Amino acid sequence: MQAKPENSYDRVLYKSHPSRLTHPDNLATLAVLFGLSPAPVESCRVLELGCGNGANLIPMALTLPGSRFTGVDLAGTPIAAARALTDELGLGNIAFHQRDIMDLEPGFAEFDYIIAHGVYSWVPPPVRDRLLAVCRIPELWQVC
Repeated sequence: MQAKPENSYDRVLYKSHPSRLTHPDNLATLAVLFGLSPAPVESCRVLELGCGNGANLIPMALTLPGSRFTGVDLAGTPIAAARALTDELGLGNIAFHQRDIMDLEPGFAEFDYIIAHGVYSWVPPPVRDRLLAVCRIPELWQVC
């Protein structure tokens, strides 16, 4: 796969870290409180849009080996760092993709939980609209 051109997110790296609020345990608890029946945390599929260097997803993948994790980010430099750390840790339940949110289409994959922590406030209105539309496309995501 050929790397995409560098963009401003490659030049000024976003400092990322784990966020307990986005962990599937927390999301499942909230879903139950709102009357939903969430996917089991031990075997769920999680997508993070704007995943950066994987600092949020990688700890989840380490502690939930029966679950699958996918990170998507526009910037290639953080994605390369996430892939390198994933390889170093030998994690087989996580994948990172350098993709534009605007290019996500039905058929990409199905997910039980979608995380977009922080990305919404950093992108222009058309990307915000697409992010929300992506979360609504039933053929693309199987939301709890």
